[in-house]
Amino acid sequence: MSTRALTETRELTSRFSNTLLMLARRHPDRSTADLAGTLLAGMPRPGPASLNDRPLPACLQQAVMTEVDRARHWSRGGLKCASYSLDTAHLQVERQGGHVRLWTVQGTLDIPTRLGNYQRHLLSRHELRGGRVILSRAGEWYVQLQLGDRVTPPASLADTLEREGHFGQVAALLRDRPPEPRTRAQLALALLETGQTDQAELELLTALGHPPADARVHLGLSLLAGNRREPAARLDHARRGLDSAPDDFTRWWLRCSEARALVELGQAPAAQEIMRALLLDIPASELRSRARALYFAQGVAAALDDFGTQDRYAREALRLFDLLGCHGEGLSLRLDLGYRLYFQGRAEESFQMIDQVIGLTAGHGDARAGAAHLIAAELRLLSEQYREALAHLARVSEAQQRSASDRLDLPVRAFTAECQWRLEQLDWAEFECRVESLRPTQEFDQVIQAFYAGLLAFRNGQTEQARAAFERVTAGVALLDGFRLRAQAFLAYLRWDSGEPLPQASAALQRALEHLGGELALGLDADRLAPLYAACAQAGVGGRSMQRLAQRQRPLLRVRTLGGFQADVNGQVVHVRLGKARELLVYLLLHGPAGRDTLITALWDGSAREGLGSYFKQSLHALRGALRPFMPGGLDPVPHQRGQYRVSERLDVQCDAARMLGSHLHGGTADLQTLLVGYAGPFLPGVETEWAEQVRDRLEYQAQALAMTLGKNLLPQDPMAAAHAYLQATRINPLFESAWRAAEAAFEAAGHPHLARHTQETYRLALQRELGEQPARR
Repeated sequence: MSTRALTETRELTSRFSNTLLMLARRHPDRSTADLAGTLLAGMPRPGPASLNDRPLPACLQQAVMTEVDRARHWSRGGLKCASYSLDTAHLQVERQGGHVRLWTVQGTLDIPTRLGNYQRHLLSRHELRGGRVILSRAGEWYVQLQLGDRVTPPASLADTLEREGHFGQVAALLRDRPPEPRTRAQLALALLETGQTDQAELELLTALGHPPADARVHLGLSLLAGNRREPAARLDHARRGLDSAPDDFTRWWLRCSEARALVELGQAPAAQEIMRALLLDIPASELRSRARALYFAQGVAAALDDFGTQDRYAREALRLFDLLGCHGEGLSLRLDLGYRLYFQGRAEESFQMIDQVIGLTAGHGDARAGAAHLIAAELRLLSEQYREALAHLARVSEAQQRSASDRLDLPVRAFTAECQWRLEQLDWAEFECRVESLRPTQEFDQVIQAFYAGLLAFRNGQTEQARAAFERVTAGVALLDGFRLRAQAFLAYLRWDSGEPLPQASAALQRALEHLGGELALGLDADRLAPLYAACAQAGVGGRSMQRLAQRQRPLLRVRTLGGFQADVNGQVVHVRLGKARELLVYLLLHGPAGRDTLITALWDGSAREGLGSYFKQSLHALRGALRPFMPGGLDPVPHQRGQYRVSERLDVQCDAARMLGSHLHGGTADLQTLLVGYAGPFLPGVETEWAEQVRDRLEYQAQALAMTLGKNLLPQDPMAAAHAYLQATRINPLFESAWRAAEAAFEAAGHPHLARHTQETYRLALQRELGEQPARR
């Protein structure tokens, strides 16, 4: 009878589990709990042991849903269900006689078992917290009991309220009680959890000075140390609290704080072992403590890059918090999930979830507001939305002032400096000073400081220093994944640039992209890493991610000034409507940053007429308006910094005049020919300001010199080609006698005396036209 009842119970559990698993795989957008409710409500009634006639207990349903949540992401396979779980309401043990009373689909069974002295000893010293009914491979049934330390029943209303998380009520209840050690510790913890940090710290320190201190005192001090970026102190107080005979509620929380401190100290594997044991220790009936432990466990999993486990823990914790109505405790989980959505490429969903958290924290004055704004700031920075990022960073500072904390101070300062530099509100030297002033105090801060040190070294051409700094980032514990991912991209570039084969150089970056995600985050540095991305795309390394990143380099602004003006960005023509705006652009490209007075003097030949300031503003506005649509993040294409205007560094600029002015006469034949082909005519024809005429003369002289050098290089092997090169110089300047003579001699050397005579005659006619003489009639 008992064997049949146990078998039917196991089979029913198996059918329920696998039916629910199939539904979960068919409906990935629905929660397991929702699907379970539908299944339980709609199952047929085959007989007296059906689901509807004799429903599965809630504890067994919960255990099944947990297993289904774990297995619904498998590509195939089902659940074997060789066992099933029961809580203490459905499984009891008579310690002396060894009888087990447990639930089955055929009713409650009282089954004799074989208990040894050691098992009876364990049962006498520990509290039963449920168990699993197991069918062995040999066909025998076992009951595996779950034991835990005995929980002392709540001695007071304060204990009950504390266990249920009603800390506001605990503070109100205990505020006027006599200052006994336990009462003072409970009050201090309640004050801390309700945001009254200063008063809580005073109570904690007072209680610490009157031993023996309750374990809650060390718990409160551990949490305070965590808020103040002191992981070593956090760990010390957590362990002292664990040595102070805490009750289960306090012990579980102390374990969570201990694990978090270990993560902050770079010992995440040790923290993982603590959280695994803790989750086994906390019974399912302790919903709030279990939800808290799941939240800390998902943080440990994230530190180990185990994002599958993180997602599972986070969603389970969020479900428990929602069941308990603890919307405040669920905010941090929503932040983590929103952050992960961004790295999965779902930016819009990510921003919506984070904005929702920001709205909730603002409405309740929640201490999590600072972290929410910091995460929003990082993601806006990675999306090149610098002004939005700065607005969030300002809110982080406000939140820290309200909570009297500086835990997020270093990332705020670092992000602010980067945003202002990218907005060109800081020049490179100022940005360097800001980075060098960062003073890390915890492991997370050290990773941030190392990343920016690497960025400085990379920009300054110090490759060895850059590589060492970025390796510190990838080996450290990062609070924000963007730093590790960006560091991997820079490391891949440095390895490739040093000669390492592309597949090997980029292997770690590929693994990070596959594991972390985060292609969106790499676009921020695409201008500096463009050669790496282009090489990967061309070689087929990295798949579509690298191909998309290769297309996100700096906008290419090409400006043609020889023979006429034309500008385009990435091949799209830019219409600059005012002539002075076009002239302003070219002046800045050729002369570099310049002040307002210098520009007015150049563009209007030093004229002192009234209204030139207004004309200058109009020209500047027209130029900015034409280029701004092509700028990433809506940056200013012509920023004003330290009293000078310049073309933004975020533009990759090519200008034919600048290329020719910077050319060298000792270049190769192919280079000289390319430069001469680019000389399509006079510089900015129609512009008659003095600076333009001076540049025009310089360019004509340079073009002539290039043509003469090219002819000289070609003459020994190909005198005919040399003659044509010399004639290019005569087309630039018809009175360039040396070029005419050189072309004539080259034609003679090539064996074409008739062309030499024709060249001589053409020069004579050009000279006559220049002198105003009438050509002699023949």
